[in-house]
Amino acid sequence: MSNLNSEIGKRISTLRKERHMTQEQLAEALDISIKHCSCVERGVSALSLEKLIEICDIFDTSLDYLVRGKVLDVLFTLPSSFTEILTQISDEEQVVLKEYLNLYSKIKSFS
Repeated sequence: MSNLNSEIGKRISTLRKERHMTQEQLAEALDISIKHCSCVERGVSALSLEKLIEICDIFDTSLDYLVRGKVLDVLFTLPSSFTEILTQISDEEQVVLKEYLNLYSKIKSFS
């Protein structure tokens, strides 16, 4: 489990640094001590699921990325207006969008 904690900690540290945030700022945002924040980033301690979700919100990332390191690059390159639309569409609109994307994929495979 410590290897998983280490990997999660590395990802948190990378996200924090990419956003030019200090450990103190992150610790304050999470309502934890700076020492605990440092221990998490080094893989010595773990965060609760609730705190991991807060980190996802702070860094606009997925829990899947934090825990497993999996990234859907396309989601991170879409303009925020697209992601906002995608999170607010109805079930019926989701079906239509999936059909459109499948059709687009078939068209692209012929080129």
